[in-house]
Amino acid sequence: MSGIDWDTPEIAGHYDQNCDHQFEKGRILIGMMGIDKGDTVLDVGCGTGRMAVHVAGIIGPYGRIMGIDPSSHRIALAQAKFSQLPKGNSGFLVGQAENMSAVATGSVGFAYFCSSFHWIDDKKSALTEVLRVLKPGGTVGMTTRDKGSPDTMRDINDTILSRHNLPRGTAHTGGMKRVTAQELSGLLTDAGFTGVSVEPRVITRHYGSPDEIIRHYDKRGRLRGITDNLPDDMKETIRTEIAEELKRRQHSGLTGSGNVTLYARALKPCART
Repeated sequence: MSGIDWDTPEIAGHYDQNCDHQFEKGRILIGMMGIDKGDTVLDVGCGTGRMAVHVAGIIGPYGRIMGIDPSSHRIALAQAKFSQLPKGNSGFLVGQAENMSAVATGSVGFAYFCSSFHWIDDKKSALTEVLRVLKPGGTVGMTTRDKGSPDTMRDINDTILSRHNLPRGTAHTGGMKRVTAQELSGLLTDAGFTGVSVEPRVITRHYGSPDEIIRHYDKRGRLRGITDNLPDDMKETIRTEIAEELKRRQHSGLTGSGNVTLYARALKPCART
């Protein structure tokens, strides 16, 4: 997965407390996938384990939930959530989606990426790994940002940086590598999955004020990513102009930040007899 060396215990803690938007999308995905009591499930890019807790409540004491994430800070929070539960029913490890060698071949019935697939660099390798760890007939599911989705902060950042003849780069997206619905369908098919379904849904996140948006992105480290590579004398100027543009847009009717989320499901083919 994309490197997240910008992550800190503070950013991980803020994410844990402010991921309602992603959690609601994931909750819908889990329902679509048909996960049930006794199932064995892998959470790829599990973050702080909030979705895993939800899944654990579904699969019950005879099921098993495993999670993998490249951030040691987020894995520590996930492990803490499960510290009071039976040890054999959960397991979390620091690692990459592209290499899940610690997960046995054909060991899980379900695997999902809840708002994590757009962080993965080598998507082909990640899907090959998921296909390997799934049982024959197993299901993979994901929620992921559409490449063509509108992004309020990205548009504002690009406009302001261009105004000052500064490179736009990709820092403000934290290294996201998004795909279109067609590209995602192709990736799943090429990896060997069948029954591929990709459904775009418009999801809107509402904020109370421009200052709330600024605080949200600042605590998640995204504003730092925008300004880190700028000259020192420009950093505060750019931050101020971002805040002013958000306020201007709110006065023009901006009440939230919308995006298109892709809900995808696919099956590992059953073994031939």
